[in-house]
Amino acid sequence: MSLFRQLRSLLRSRRTASINIPPPSGVAEKPDVGFVACIEGGVLEAQALLLFESIRRYAGCFSDCALYALSPRAGHAISVDAKRRLDELGAVYIDTILNTECPEYGSANRVAAAAHIEDTRPHEILVILDSDTLFLREPSELILTPEVDVAVRPIDLKGMSTSGPADPSDLYWRDLCRCCGVDYDEVPWTKSSVDRRRIKANYNGGLVVVRGGLGILRRWAHFFFESIRRGIRPSSGRETFRAGAGWVQPAAANLWGSNQAALSLAVWSTTRRVHELSPTYNYPLHLHSRIRAAQVRANFPRLVHVHYHWLFAPDSLPANPLFLPSGPLSVAQRDWLRGSVARTASWS
Repeated sequence: MSLFRQLRSLLRSRRTASINIPPPSGVAEKPDVGFVACIEGGVLEAQALLLFESIRRYAGCFSDCALYALSPRAGHAISVDAKRRLDELGAVYIDTILNTECPEYGSANRVAAAAHIEDTRPHEILVILDSDTLFLREPSELILTPEVDVAVRPIDLKGMSTSGPADPSDLYWRDLCRCCGVDYDEVPWTKSSVDRRRIKANYNGGLVVVRGGLGILRRWAHFFFESIRRGIRPSSGRETFRAGAGWVQPAAANLWGSNQAALSLAVWSTTRRVHELSPTYNYPLHLHSRIRAAQVRANFPRLVHVHYHWLFAPDSLPANPLFLPSGPLSVAQRDWLRGSVARTASWS
């Protein structure tokens, strides 16, 4: 019996909580994994193509897995060259308009795209990715052990998370829980990964690994878009700030973090079998200087998956820590990345 049939059989017979279960040491056959990311004209186009190419080049046993590139909102068509490159990479391109309720918030695209793939493209494991990320090594932790249904990283900084009743964001979380029919007290505590604040579980949406067939991604979309319909927002009066795909305007800034809060509620209202991925996954490159020195020494040279945000833009590339001699890149990876960025005009 294959490893994956054994995993499937064990999953059907067991339901226990598990945190931080060690990943399996190897995979004997191509995993049934689907990678999902959004792509739109402009910088997101360059980012998504780089992400998919990194999977094909460096993801080891995952390098031939299914790739899904989605453009879920109207008015953001990709170029002919991008479509051709997706074909060359063997990626499935889907331009069905899915995000009609919250087009001002780019992160809503990811939520709609994830639910669509879960509904239409069954896989044992689905990996939802931000386009401004890439893989540098085989991501073995994407193979979920029988005791795990979800693998994620905590958010980087506390931000709009809640630390409890005295927190200004706590009312938002309680309103969201009521909207979604989730018991606030059932959401566990964790710590943000960089500033190490105690918070109700809140996960970075840049890398979300779920077991297929559980409906977690559909529930994520239902929770998020219902909160939008009810006008539940984590902030008001936020100013413009920079993110991976460019400058975030106030309408989207006031929603920032809301899709990740909905993800946490979707996860914990479905399963207790949640694994926090190692710090070598979804590494927040834009916060590299704020990460503790001991953690940098332990993790930075062997990064598996990096979240680089805007650091390949021309004004940020010279100081990008990914290219440090102490960093995770091989000579071939360094040449590939510099060449890819130099050949693409849409990084700015």
